[in-house]
Amino acid sequence: MPVIFARKFCAAAMLLACAVTPVAMLRAADTPAATDKPATVEKPAAPDIIIPPAGPISADDSNFFEAHVRPVFVNECYKCHSHDADKIKGGLMLDTREGVLHGGDTGPAIVPGKPDDSLLIKAIRYTDDDLQMPPKGHKLGDDEIADLTEWVRRGAPDPRSNAVKGSSPTYGGVGRQHWSFLPVKPQTIPTVKDAAWCLNPIDNFVLAKLEAENMKPNAPADKQTWLRRVTFNLTGLPPGDQDLQDFMADNSADAYAKVVDRLLASPQYGEHWARYWLDVARYADTKGDPSRREDPRFPFAWTYRDYVIDAFNQDKPYNQFIIEQLAADRVVIEQARRTHTSLDKSDVSSLAALGFLTLGNQFNDNIRDIVNDQIDVTSKAFLGLTVSCARCHDHKFDPIPQKDYYSLYGVFANSRTPDIVWKLPFVHPVPRDAAYLAYEAKVKALVQRENEIKEDFYAFRRSGGKDPAKRRELIIKDIGLNRDINDVECDDPGAPPRSCAMLDVPHPEDYPVLLRGEAENKGDIVPRRFLEILSSNPKNRPEWHDGSGRLELAKAIADPANPMTARVLVNRLWQQDFGRGFVDTPDDLGNQSSAPTHPELLDWLATQFIKGGWSIKKLQRMIVLSQVYREGSADNPAYADTDPDNRLLWRANLRRLDFEELHDELLFIAGTLDLSKIGGKSVLLSSADFATRRCLYTYVDRHNPPELFTQFDFPNPSVPSGRRYETLVPQQALFLMNSALVMETARKLVERPQFQDFTDDSQRVSFLYLEIFNRPPSQKEISFCLDYIRQNPGENSASAIAAEKMAEANSVAAKRRAEITAKAVKRLRGNNAFQPEPAGAAFLDRTPVDAWTKLADGLFQTNEAIFLN
Repeated sequence: MPVIFARKFCAAAMLLACAVTPVAMLRAADTPAATDKPATVEKPAAPDIIIPPAGPISADDSNFFEAHVRPVFVNECYKCHSHDADKIKGGLMLDTREGVLHGGDTGPAIVPGKPDDSLLIKAIRYTDDDLQMPPKGHKLGDDEIADLTEWVRRGAPDPRSNAVKGSSPTYGGVGRQHWSFLPVKPQTIPTVKDAAWCLNPIDNFVLAKLEAENMKPNAPADKQTWLRRVTFNLTGLPPGDQDLQDFMADNSADAYAKVVDRLLASPQYGEHWARYWLDVARYADTKGDPSRREDPRFPFAWTYRDYVIDAFNQDKPYNQFIIEQLAADRVVIEQARRTHTSLDKSDVSSLAALGFLTLGNQFNDNIRDIVNDQIDVTSKAFLGLTVSCARCHDHKFDPIPQKDYYSLYGVFANSRTPDIVWKLPFVHPVPRDAAYLAYEAKVKALVQRENEIKEDFYAFRRSGGKDPAKRRELIIKDIGLNRDINDVECDDPGAPPRSCAMLDVPHPEDYPVLLRGEAENKGDIVPRRFLEILSSNPKNRPEWHDGSGRLELAKAIADPANPMTARVLVNRLWQQDFGRGFVDTPDDLGNQSSAPTHPELLDWLATQFIKGGWSIKKLQRMIVLSQVYREGSADNPAYADTDPDNRLLWRANLRRLDFEELHDELLFIAGTLDLSKIGGKSVLLSSADFATRRCLYTYVDRHNPPELFTQFDFPNPSVPSGRRYETLVPQQALFLMNSALVMETARKLVERPQFQDFTDDSQRVSFLYLEIFNRPPSQKEISFCLDYIRQNPGENSASAIAAEKMAEANSVAAKRRAEITAKAVKRLRGNNAFQPEPAGAAFLDRTPVDAWTKLADGLFQTNEAIFLN
């Protein structure tokens, strides 16, 4: 029997699976633990190398380094021994002071002051046949060797550092002494000269850095600018008219706090911040590379998206958020045991969180690639580490041996996702109403088809299986069945929402190291356990034998003593609040990252985050109520020369709105955005729903995300993406100039009764500015807009004949849009799905626009409309 049928027909009565309990799959997980296995003996870890902080360098030593040392390193060494090298040779990096002192696989490269004892000098002298640099007979010149020897004799004075502007020298170090691997340090709130400027301790840390450089922070932004900034920041939407009026009229001491509390309590907060996490979780509605006969859709991916929205809105503690996404099934079972409650009566809604692990690319059902993806997303999302780099060899930059990779491999390889959608548990109990009963009848018919195809395949095998036409016929039937099953689960109104959950295999086992990543080249079997570099007791790490070990892994990640977890989350939040994190690479805080710009503040916030019960909302509230968050964005040429990247936060950063924010802003201004519905199934870009739902709910195909999204830097949904990288390309401006979405927003704006009731054109201009920019216009701007109106007479006085032709054109366009949408739905069943541009029947009005609509449309093209000040 073909493999696909071995998977699909393993249940004797699939009808019962669809109508029964949401915890059927959990029964299999509720099994005795696997037999303990002896631990594998490992070689002892190399001793830690302590890197002393850099001291002052004399002008003579600095000049010597720049003239005689750096050129040799750049020209002869960096191609094999720098962060930019394709492959680091010998684990040695020579592009930072810390890398030279730490050395490579054989130990420190130099002993300052002792050239004869330094491996680097020995290597360049060619005195040892087994240690020669550069290799292959490309020996340095005598002058170059003499210069490097003299440099080491002087004590190796080195002005380079892996630290960035504002970073503390005490956060240096590479290898095992890299700052992020060390415990979070208790911090004392700095004393500053201008204490009156500070609103909370965050300001003290920032101002202390500025004062050390004889710099001052920018004056605060005006209230309108701050309100627009914080509203977009927390909800992804502009402030409403009444919000602006209320805030401008409120002069109380807690006016800012009331705004923040209102926004944090808004359901739109969870919708907006969920999008950032979905980027990290590489969320999509399709499987990417399913096996050849599988339908590419994930029918219930959206239940994970809704779980994330709800988690942010409920302010679910982040440690619980971690545990549920990695091991919600184990948590549900433990709770049932502890409370002596049957699984059928337990709350299993948290099982939707397991979509974090199960909704990645399916890699043609290659289990090794699927597990590698799960290791990658887990380590990047929660730990800020690229553990998957150790799949084929020890990590080239971080102290993560290959054995640690396969310890985690065993955890996820002992976890499985049900192959049949009807085995997935319900998110909530389902009432047996008319819609569900109709759905149940369709399932019965599909089960009957399954059994018939199964019997046909058995008969085909018994007959010898030599008829290629018959085989092809059966395969086509099988593919059609897969498609029809997903059609019912995706589209039937009675289909109950299900969790994309997973469970432990009945008899978990440890796995061997695959040398060079080759499946046939097996090494030692390694126990399931946590990363050595992050373990509290590295020499005696506990092994995991209770099921797969996912729950133990989750608890180890969420342990307050883990130095990475809180730092990584704080850095992610700071990045979204300020446009840039303390560390620029939010998914990698390992040795390849730069040191944080404000390491003491990062550790202080991490400590507060844990003390505050892992509450993201509390942390957010503190950040956006700081004085530094209120700063204006005005330029200061002198400061720009000293700190061009604004690492010290002397001003607010400008940032472009994400496409989701731009889309939602347009619908919000037009009054067509439906904020009453939270969650639900994803909507097609080509459907009319795209013009009423937040962009978060748009259907994302992993292989073919909407081109409109990718033009605005939507991340690759196949890999974790903690940061979107901005591009400026003509397609972005062309979209804004030609989009029916933008034009119809402008049309609806000027058709509002409030706008039409104005008798003064100056009031109309002010209305447009308040709606689009959340501020009143200047007198100069009013004059400019009125001149434009006078020079562009109206075009909405069409004759009856013209109006009739326009109605006919709209009817033809509507029919064409309906055809396109129908084709888009059909294409979702294939592996080359494509979504046509937005948005179905929502933007079909071909009526000519008047001057006011043109003006509003033009205002939407401006930087002020698409950038956040």
